[in-house]
Amino acid sequence: MPRPRQLKQDIRYYPKALMERLENIKSYPMTLLEADSGFGKSTSLQHFFDTRNPEAYPLYQHEFHSETSAEAWKIFCGLIAAVDKESAERLSVIGMPDEDTMPEIAQTIQGISCDRETFLLLDNFQLWELYRPCEFLTYLSSHGGEKLHIVVATHPYVKEERGGLIRSGLLYLLQEEAFAFSKEDTDAYYREAGLPLTGVQLEEVMRLTDGWVMALYIQMDAFVRAGKFEQGGMTALMQKTFWGGLSEDEKDFFLEVSIFPTFTLSQAQAFSGLTMEGTENRLREKRFFIRYDRENSCYTMHTQLQKMLEEKFALLPEERQKEIYLKGGGLAEKAGDRMNTLRFYYRAGAWERLYAMPLTSYDIADTIDETTTPMILDIMEHTTHEMKVRYPKSLVPLAFTLFFLGQNEELLRQKDDIESVIAECSVSKEEKNAMRGELELLLSFLEYNRIDAMSGRHRRALKLLGGPATLINSKSTWTFGSPSVLYMYWRESGKLNEELEQMDECMPYYYRLSRGHGTGAELIMRAEAHLHRGESDDAEILCHRAIFTADSKRQNSIAQCGVFTLARLALLHGDRELLEDSLATLRDRSYRNTEDLCRYTYDLANGYLSLLLGKPEEVAPWLAEGKIDDRRLVIMSQPFAHIIYGRVLLEKKEYKKLLGMGGYVMGISSIFPNLLPQLYMKIYMVQAYMALGKPKEAKENLRDALAIALSDRVFLPFAENYEGIKKLLPDCCEQEARDKIAELFRTIEKGLAQIIGHGLTSRELDVIRLIKQGDSYTDIAKKLFMADTTVKWHMKNIFQKTGVNSRKQIENGNF
Repeated sequence: MPRPRQLKQDIRYYPKALMERLENIKSYPMTLLEADSGFGKSTSLQHFFDTRNPEAYPLYQHEFHSETSAEAWKIFCGLIAAVDKESAERLSVIGMPDEDTMPEIAQTIQGISCDRETFLLLDNFQLWELYRPCEFLTYLSSHGGEKLHIVVATHPYVKEERGGLIRSGLLYLLQEEAFAFSKEDTDAYYREAGLPLTGVQLEEVMRLTDGWVMALYIQMDAFVRAGKFEQGGMTALMQKTFWGGLSEDEKDFFLEVSIFPTFTLSQAQAFSGLTMEGTENRLREKRFFIRYDRENSCYTMHTQLQKMLEEKFALLPEERQKEIYLKGGGLAEKAGDRMNTLRFYYRAGAWERLYAMPLTSYDIADTIDETTTPMILDIMEHTTHEMKVRYPKSLVPLAFTLFFLGQNEELLRQKDDIESVIAECSVSKEEKNAMRGELELLLSFLEYNRIDAMSGRHRRALKLLGGPATLINSKSTWTFGSPSVLYMYWRESGKLNEELEQMDECMPYYYRLSRGHGTGAELIMRAEAHLHRGESDDAEILCHRAIFTADSKRQNSIAQCGVFTLARLALLHGDRELLEDSLATLRDRSYRNTEDLCRYTYDLANGYLSLLLGKPEEVAPWLAEGKIDDRRLVIMSQPFAHIIYGRVLLEKKEYKKLLGMGGYVMGISSIFPNLLPQLYMKIYMVQAYMALGKPKEAKENLRDALAIALSDRVFLPFAENYEGIKKLLPDCCEQEARDKIAELFRTIEKGLAQIIGHGLTSRELDVIRLIKQGDSYTDIAKKLFMADTTVKWHMKNIFQKTGVNSRKQIENGNF
C-alpha cells in the first residue's frame, strides 16, 4: 500500500454518533464528559463548539493544568463573571470550596442568572485539586442560569462518587464509550488523512488503540514514519513517535516552555531562537498536542505531553533546570506575571533578581498560598546579609509577609538584621529614614492592641517618612475580620473612657500614615460603647456618622462593624425592617470584601444575632461546632467567635463542655487582651454552674464578670443573659447596677417580641409589588435605592415567610 510522506496538517473527523449526542448539551444545565485524556474530549468539544454561532451562543472556556487550587478558583470565578458578575463576586469572596463554604457556594450557584444561550466549558477538570469535586459538580448542576449550559470534561469518576450527580436529573452524562472510534469511524478517519487501511491493518490498529483518538493519531504518524504500527502502551507511543521524532533543538524547546502552565507566542519565541513565524509553525506542527487559546492569546499543552515533559525535565541536570527557570523568570517578569516570576527566580536560585524587583507588601502578600509560603520563609531565613545590604528596600515588604504568616517571633528576629542593614547600606539619609519609618509601621502591628504603644510607633514612622507609608494598602481590612471595634480595643477594666479618648487622639496620625486606612474606627468604638451602656440614641447617631465616614474612604471592614451595631440596635428598638436591612447590607458588604481575613465576618455577625433571635439553626455550621482555628480566623478574631460558640453550648445545655472550654477561652482572650469574650465567658459559666447545682462557683464568676464591666458601665452582656443570672444579682452588685441591667433586659425582651413575627415588612411588600409589575431585580434595586444582592436577600425572606419557592408564583399571586 502506498504511504503518504506526511499526514495532512488538519484532519477533521469525529465519530458521527458522538457529534449527534453532543447536540443534547443544549437540553441540560450541565454535561459531564468522562473519559481519559486521550479519548479526544477536547478536540471533539472544540469541533462541536466551532459549529455554533459564537454571537448567538457565546462560549467561555478554560483548560485546567498545573494551577494551584487558589489560582483555579480565581479562574472559575472569572468564567462565572462573564455570565453573572454579581454571583462571581460573591463566589470570589466566599472563597474556595471547603466544609465551611460549600453550603454558601451552593446557594450562590443557585442564584446565577443567565438569560442568553451560553456555554461554559471546564476542560481537564480533574486537574483542579478541588475539595469534594463531585459534591461541587452536584451544586454546579443546580445553577440558576436558565439558558446556561456548563460542560465539564474530566477523567472518569468512581460510580459511587458521582451517584448524587446522576440522581439529580440535571446532568447529561457522556462516558468513554461515546468518544471511542468504531471501526467505521477509524476507517473514515485514516482515509481522511490520506491513509486507507486494509482489513487486517484496521483490525490491528483497533486492537492497539481501542478506538482512542490520540493513540489512533500517534499510530498514524508511526505508520507514516516506519511503515508499521507501534506495539505498546501510550507512554511508549509518546516516547517513540512524538519524542523520538524531535530534533535535539526541538526537544530543548519543548522542555523549556513546559515550565509555564500556559505560554504566549513571544515567550515561546524567546526559547526557540526562531522568528515569530518559525516558532508559530513549530507549534502548529504539533497542534494535536498543543492548543492555541484565541481568547487569551496563549498556548496550552495536552495533559499527556505536559506529564511526559515534566518527567523529562526532572531528569535534567540541576544547573540546566536553573538556567531554564532563570530565563522563564525574566519572561514572566516582563509579562507582569508576578506569581511565576517569584517561583521561577526562586527555583533558579536567582534571589538577587527577586530582591531587585520593585516589591511592595501588597504584591508579596497577594502571592502567599500553600505553595509559596515555604518559599517566602526560606528566602527570609537564608538570604545572605551582603545581598540584603545591596537591596535594603525589599526587606520590610518581605518581612511584612512574616506577619501575614503569623511568624511574629521570626519577624522580631529579623528586626535587628533589618536595622543593621539599613545602617550599613549606601543610600541617602532621607532614604534610610524612609526605610526606618516603614519598619516602625511594621513593628506597630506587634503592639496590637495597645492603642498608645501602636500610636507611638505610628508617630515615629510619620516623622521619619514625612508623609504616607507604602507598606499599608488602604484596600486591606483593618479589623482582622472582627465585626466589632470595641471587642478589639477594650483591653483594661475601668479604662474604657480613656481608651475611647486614645482612639480619638491617635487614629488621625495613623490615617495620615496610611491614607485613611481604618477611617471611622474611633467613631464605631464609641458608638458600641454607648450601645453596651444602653444609650441607644447616641449609639445610632454615631453609627450612621461612622458608616458615612468609613465609606468616604472605602473602608468596608469599618462600615461592616457599623452595620452590625445597627442590627444590634434594631433588636433593642424592635425594628424588624432595620434588622433585615442591616442583615442584607452585612451580607452584601461581605461579598464585596475580597480579603481572606473578612471571609468569616458575616458568619460571626449573623451567628451572634441569630442566637439572640432564637434561631440557632442559622449559625454557620463551623461556628456551631466550635471549629475555631487558624485556618478560618487569625488569633486576633478567634476570641470573638468563642462568644458565639459559648452561647451555642449554653443553649444546648452542654454545661460541662462549656466549663471545660472556659479556661481555654480566658487564656486566648488574655493574649492582647480582649475583655468582651472574657466577660461573656464568665457570664456563661455562671449559668452553667447554676445548672449543675454549684451556686458558690456561679457567684464567684458573676462577681468576676461584674468587676470587669461595671466600672466601665458595660451592661448589655448581662441584659442579654438576664434570665440565667437574675437570681444571683442581689448578692453580687448594688441596686443601681441591677436596675440598669433589668431595664436594658426589658428593652431587649420587648424589642425581640416585636421582631420575632412572621409578617412581611413594608420593604418586602414593596419588593412584591414591583415583582408583580414585572420589574427585574436590577430595576427593583434602582427604584428602592438598594443593591441587587439586597433585593435577593429580601426575596429569600419572602420565600421563607410565605412558603412560595419561585418568583413566578409571586408574579401570578399564588401565595
